[in-house]
Amino acid sequence: MSAFPDIKGKITRWDVLVIGHLRWNRYFGESADSPPRGSPSTCSSTLVTGKMPDGSVYRLIVDPTIRRSDGEYYFDLNRRTGLAPEDITHCFTTHHHFDHWNGLKYFPGAAWLTGEGNKALIAQASEQAAREGTEPGDGLAPNIDASRLQEVEGEFLPGVFAVPLPGHTPDIFGVAFRGAGKRVIHASDSVMTAYHFEDGITEFQTDPGLIAKAAASIEMMKNCYDIVIPGHDSMIVL
Repeated sequence: MSAFPDIKGKITRWDVLVIGHLRWNRYFGESADSPPRGSPSTCSSTLVTGKMPDGSVYRLIVDPTIRRSDGEYYFDLNRRTGLAPEDITHCFTTHHHFDHWNGLKYFPGAAWLTGEGNKALIAQASEQAAREGTEPGDGLAPNIDASRLQEVEGEFLPGVFAVPLPGHTPDIFGVAFRGAGKRVIHASDSVMTAYHFEDGITEFQTDPGLIAKAAASIEMMKNCYDIVIPGHDSMIVL
């Protein structure tokens, strides 16, 4: 399940653009019955920059999360990196939950990528969002054109790997790379928060088999990575 030691190349830079939050967190003594923060939750977004074989630069955003407007997300991008939306060449969504794919629409000029098995799930989720109109904000459509998604596996950009991390969902993927000598994985909701990581548990999952797989995915990450970026928390340095 780990991409290492297969990753040999280094990317040139990586940045956490957004630190995600949960509407409610059991570790804070909160419950789903009275979530204290806004809906929906936001997920952590990571920018990975590297070079293609021809020397051109790729800029990949993993999990462009939902904001109240595209301008809010562009501000997140610019304040952390100085980049504009047209500078982004690729986006990768880790699984089919709304806050992880809806922000793809902020980057119409980028290639949209996901892991194996997720395109159809995201298409279904997008169709449901269009019917229900679940997105907050200033009039942006709640759905995306899921036909644009390309499923990838393994090393899908130089030095960047899609890694299956089943548990939170059966088909969730992380994105692994080596940056400044560190083994880094954007784990998405395979690691909800640092608290979940420490306890080896997932959230919002009731299937016993998937709960066990989630624990196994977390144990693997504890053994194989130096930095873990959770779906809804700041990075974990091991």
